[in-house]
Amino acid sequence: MTDPRTVDRLIDHLRAHVADLRRLEREGADPSEVEERRRLVLRLQTHLAGAVRDLVSVQRPSPV
Repeated sequence: MTDPRTVDRLIDHLRAHVADLRRLEREGADPSEVEERRRLVLRLQTHLAGAVRDLVSVQRPSPV
């Protein structure tokens, strides 16, 4: 079960990796390194989306 703190931690983690990706792009890092970081950000976004879905589904009352 996902709780709001888990979602907050995932958001913080995602923000840090997006900032790192932007820095790599700005500094003209090796394209393979930039692409690897993009894939990581995509995986984190997918994981965050699943956590939010889990959190929302737990908070909704089930229809009777």
